[in-house]
Amino acid sequence: MKITKEVQAQARRLMRLCVDADGILQEDKVRMIAESIAERKPRNFVALLAGFTELVRLALAKNTATVTSAIPLTDAEQSEIRARLDARHKGLNYQWFVDPTLIAGMTVKVGDNITDASVRTRIERLSHI
Repeated sequence: MKITKEVQAQARRLMRLCVDADGILQEDKVRMIAESIAERKPRNFVALLAGFTELVRLALAKNTATVTSAIPLTDAEQSEIRARLDARHKGLNYQWFVDPTLIAGMTVKVGDNITDASVRTRIERLSHI
């Protein structure tokens, strides 16, 4: 589906309404706007919903921290990681995963920023030397 520049601009304006002063996405506002668009069905509403949905998806990805470790982390370890990430970023949602193929260590992804401190990656880097 082709989304025109006008519809993209409308979607961006709607998205700005959903973000508070700290840059945190307000889920209740997103839901209210999406329901309103679906009810009223303005011209090009399908394209508008598609553009708005993509902007919401990108905002959620930017505010989500995905932590993958080789072994399950204790509550104390998770709290320490949360404290360090919250010092740098506001309003993060956390996802915790276990991946034994990392061998040891962990990876942390916040938006597009990835910090990889796993043994698997270090071994891969050594094999390319």
